Amino acid sequence: MDRITRIKNSMDVRQGLNNQAVGLLPLLLLIVLNYFYTYLVSFVIASIVCLISLATFWGLLRGRRYQFMLLPTAITLALYSLFLILRLDPVLYLHSPLLTEWLLVAVLSAAGFMQRIIIRRVRHSRRPALRQASLRTALNEFFFIARITQNAYTLHLFILLFHMILPEADQSLWVERLLHREAPLIIGVGIMVYEQIRLSMMKEGLAGEAWLPVVDLKGHVIGRVAQSVSLSRRAGHYRHPIVRIAVICDGMLYLTTHTADATSEIDLPLTDYVLFGRTPEQTARELTGYTRLGHTEAKPRLLISYPYDDAHVSRLISLYIVHLRSESALSNCTRGHEGKLWTPRQIDDNLHSGLFSPCFEQEYPYLRQTALEADLYAAASATAPTLLEAPQTPESATMHSSPL
Repeated sequence: MDRITRIKNSMDVRQGLNNQAVGLLPLLLLIVLNYFYTYLVSFVIASIVCLISLATFWGLLRGRRYQFMLLPTAITLALYSLFLILRLDPVLYLHSPLLTEWLLVAVLSAAGFMQRIIIRRVRHSRRPALRQASLRTALNEFFFIARITQNAYTLHLFILLFHMILPEADQSLWVERLLHREAPLIIGVGIMVYEQIRLSMMKEGLAGEAWLPVVDLKGHVIGRVAQSVSLSRRAGHYRHPIVRIAVICDGMLYLTTHTADATSEIDLPLTDYVLFGRTPEQTARELTGYTRLGHTEAKPRLLISYPYDDAHVSRLISLYIVHLRSESALSNCTRGHEGKLWTPRQIDDNLHSGLFSPCFEQEYPYLRQTALEADLYAAASATAPTLLEAPQTPESATMHSSPL
């Protein structure tokens, strides 16, 4: 249970859903302070705040919370310091906020070009799968916010440039003040608020998400993933445990028709994913109604566990069997499923004709040699006539009577 709890906490993608836009705060602080202090004092205060933030997120909170936006912010401040070293005082005095904004756009553009390389390196790294989930989630969030920030500030710079080339008669003082002073702050704060609302909605959706365990070939849980992600086109990347139950009655198999991807296949009636934190046995009991109805006759028994892989899915299947002796038990066990009982001969005649699912065709030979044969033998033993003592006739009574 401790291992399951550790995996649950480590694989929770919500740990990677941090507001990456918060990393812009040192730059926004630099822009604000430029209107009250000199550019040198503003730069020193913003740099101190940035260094403290880096020490917090990359030191104290390393591996628990990721704030990648601080890296472009630190690089932007480092590039800003070059203008101080080169003593470009006129440029800094007049256009310090615009210079900060322009440097940030350049840094974020360079980060966008490196996105695929970074994601690929993280995906192929030797980090445990338990740590990769939140890291990749945080990286995806960072690049998403970086792209929005880059586009927003680029648009602002183009609008400002367009306003500057207008004739003086068409220029407005309050528009110029808005574009130079308030607009960069409004954009930065607006991105942070938008990201916070978006993340809150995502976390609420993930709170009600069903989680599936990721297992190895031996059935050991090595992680977990949201069911909505598993059902996507990349589901084959994960191996999930599945319970399948063969319902046997009087030597026959109960089968139903399943429709998926516009195709119909005949398969076992009871099949489902094993949710994270549960066992295959618990899932099998719930599928058959054994826990709910308390029918001893419908108790599922594990027959075999085996891996199943094809071009689309990767599964670890636990095949259970249920032996039933009455129609009422069959109706209770398969409630909500429309199907019929198939004899082994009917199945043999239609095997490998495309009528049955590939998974069932792989299981059937083993089912026939074990569970079906045993059920037929048990049914035959129950209906076979027993030798009874012959009734005595008067003649036999006389023959066995003792002489007087």
